[in-house]
Amino acid sequence: MGIYSNGIIYGLRIYNYTNDDISNTLFEVKYDEIMSYQQKREAYLFYENLNDKKDIHIQFYTEAISSLDPDNREYFMMWQPLDLKTFLEKFAV
Repeated sequence: MGIYSNGIIYGLRIYNYTNDDISNTLFEVKYDEIMSYQQKREAYLFYENLNDKKDIHIQFYTEAISSLDPDNREYFMMWQPLDLKTFLEKFAV
């Protein structure tokens, strides 16, 4: 039981934390449609051009559904974590 993503990527957020644990968004895009090859490429190039990739966190914007309410089976949009390996597989196109 929980919240599950369908894995379709509509956006991307790259961020880190400052010394006082405040999130610092470095890159963020959200689209009404699935991210295109060019949009993914732009996000990847932004990541590649970062001087300091240490302590970078990545999230993707996706459709999700909750199994906690079996009567409501509608998708909703949310940010979910994306590990670096998967980011590189999907965005280094």
